[in-house]
Amino acid sequence: MNTNRSATIKLLLEKYKAGQCSAEEEAQIEAWLQQLGNQDQTNITDISEQRALLRIRKQVSSNTRPVTKPRRLGLYQYIKIAASLLLIPAAILLYSIYSKPNQPLSQQYTTARGERKTLMLPDSTTVVLNSSSVLTISNEFGKTTRAVSLTGEGYFHVKHDTSKPFIVTTGKLQTRVLGTQFNIHAYTNDDDYKIAVVGGRVRVSESSSPQHIIALGKVLTRNLMLTYSLTTHKHVITTVNADKLSAWQHGELYFEEASISEIAQTLSRTYNVDVQLTDKPAHNYKYTIGFNKQPIEKVLRVLGELTGITYQLTTSQVIINSKNCR
Repeated sequence: MNTNRSATIKLLLEKYKAGQCSAEEEAQIEAWLQQLGNQDQTNITDISEQRALLRIRKQVSSNTRPVTKPRRLGLYQYIKIAASLLLIPAAILLYSIYSKPNQPLSQQYTTARGERKTLMLPDSTTVVLNSSSVLTISNEFGKTTRAVSLTGEGYFHVKHDTSKPFIVTTGKLQTRVLGTQFNIHAYTNDDDYKIAVVGGRVRVSESSSPQHIIALGKVLTRNLMLTYSLTTHKHVITTVNADKLSAWQHGELYFEEASISEIAQTLSRTYNVDVQLTDKPAHNYKYTIGFNKQPIEKVLRVLGELTGITYQLTTSQVIINSKNCR
């Protein structure tokens, strides 16, 4: 529809609403209404023309002033008009649906080195992520099960729900619970994965495929920890102080039978500093020790006295010589 014709329509409509149209102009408006009934909407490609015709129909039909020469539109014509009006919102709806970007299949939460983060999941489960960790939650979470995956370390306080088990996948391991508190230590650059139970009951399984899942040992209860070797794929269950092992969420450090390599990696993640080991220790000693919110200088000094390491500390790097560990 050209600009001049649009202006003419607008002017006539204003006169009609004000009761100022001549008989000839009223007849012209009726002719446009008849055109709306007869017009094949599939041939109208100008959006502005469609809108103008619809405005005519609405404004004239809502006007209480009687038309001097009313005309009846046939049933078929009304069906055509109704169908064309329905097509417009349907097209808008389809466009809004298909123009949306694809929804992601999962959502990830990450922490940087030296950072901790507390999360509230949709089922009211609380997760505290330790530094350099990734928690992935499927969009199917909560429908039949509550499944997440973890790389790094996380403390879980799971909301009790017997109908929807809570499952944490870490590599080939699956930790399955109904409602409990537990800590999972599963950094891919460490030698072992560790699952320690603070309260409740936990079942740990190894999965080589969805159809092949093997339970590892007995059900874990408070202060039991399963340690799974990433090299031998064997596991052991020991008694530990689970509260101390999970005290990192409060800024504390606690090592339970940890090697110098594991301690060095934990210091790097916790204090956001590069830690380099220059020599391998002569023996594979394990150490149990804790630190209560101490600066890294004091931690290194105590470790030197306990293990025999020597070190150099700069603002961004720690170099540890572990050759003389004892």
